Amino acid sequence: MTQDVSNPHDKLFKQLLGEPENAASFLASNLPVELVSHLDLSTLQVVQASFIDAQFVQSEADLLFSVSVADRPGYVYVLLEHQSTGDGFMLLRLLSYMVRVWRRHHKENPGSEHLPVIIPMVLFHGPRGWQGPLTFQGLVDLPSESFSACTPDFQCRLFDQSPFGEDELAGNAVVRILGDLMSAHGRPDFEARVGRAFEALNELLNAPGFGRYLEILFRYVIKVFDIPHQELGQLVTDTVQKDVKEFLMTTYEQLKQEGEQAGLQKGVKLGANRVLIRLLSKRFHADAAQLEPLLSQLDPEQQDELSEKILEASSLEEIRAWLESVRQN
Repeated sequence: MTQDVSNPHDKLFKQLLGEPENAASFLASNLPVELVSHLDLSTLQVVQASFIDAQFVQSEADLLFSVSVADRPGYVYVLLEHQSTGDGFMLLRLLSYMVRVWRRHHKENPGSEHLPVIIPMVLFHGPRGWQGPLTFQGLVDLPSESFSACTPDFQCRLFDQSPFGEDELAGNAVVRILGDLMSAHGRPDFEARVGRAFEALNELLNAPGFGRYLEILFRYVIKVFDIPHQELGQLVTDTVQKDVKEFLMTTYEQLKQEGEQAGLQKGVKLGANRVLIRLLSKRFHADAAQLEPLLSQLDPEQQDELSEKILEASSLEEIRAWLESVRQN
């Protein structure tokens, strides 16, 4: 399944942590030393796959890394969760995602006699502090300890980046930028944390990817935080090297124009979707509003194609199946 990374938090997570160098720094700095000692982080690679259930694509993002573990194949699975209401059963979903990783590995390595280890990690980014258990058996109502042997168990390394969490991400400048920006959301001291992220940029001034990191950070700040133009300019002046200020302000104006254009395009798209819903409801004598989440993922060409499908299809379910196939492709 290919995930549409449209949420700014998801995009930041994948753009920064999805680079093996940054992921290696994140793992080396945030996992127990005795565990890291078995990992050959020079072998770390991103596996281009997502295991998120369709109903959670708007509130979760994931990254899967392959890594050599004591000369054996292994994986690190990192889940970003930013649901508005905490889900105490997150570990149940996490287990199901891990099982999919194992199934994929078994399918690709049919001759293997063992399953590889998976290190599960969760970055929680919801507006409330984490409330659920950190071990899977914490979800199960065990009558007594004697039932433990019958019940699967694992624990994840959770980083609470919510306004109530105290966890901070350690690592290189990019990892710390990710942690500062994620944890800034919803906090009264958000400007100080954003400023800290800009300060960390100074460490990357001579890095080959500096311009890219600068643009990623700035785009995220503009989209997520309500900081007036003058205050943002002052923040940049106080924290970032002078030779990048002009670049930042130019990017700011460009983003404003993109935002205005995006707003216009969004309005046109919403209008087209409303027309399609009315046509579907009238054509099949049923309420088609339930299809709105699927319709919102269509591009203009697919909207035109759907208008023809409405005339050809024999049922609303046939339309739904077509929309599902478009989303999966």
